[in-house]
Amino acid sequence: MSNFIKLESASGYLLIAATVLALARLLRIATLPSGATWAQVYGVALLCGIGFTMSLFIGSLAFELGDFNVLSGVKMGVLIGSVLSAIAGLLVLHLALPKAESIRP
Repeated sequence: MSNFIKLESASGYLLIAATVLALARLLRIATLPSGATWAQVYGVALLCGIGFTMSLFIGSLAFELGDFNVLSGVKMGVLIGSVLSAIAGLLVLHLALPKAESIRP
């Protein structure tokens, strides 16, 4: 269950980051930096799921007086979710980066 909670939390970060940027562009409050693509924005939004400090804090508060076996599962789920967010973000950013032209002497 804790893995589902972290996955839901990470997807929430992703949705919020992408939606705020899209809304800011729509309202002409912000623009994408020159050379940036939406795929790169998506990669950075995936990296927003790494923020596990607050998840650990909320998980420890939720199960503070209850079953301590569940608390270790919450911590493991948060850490696994954060690692998955990091890997997915790095993969998307790697694929979204422009390919460097080969330098010929």
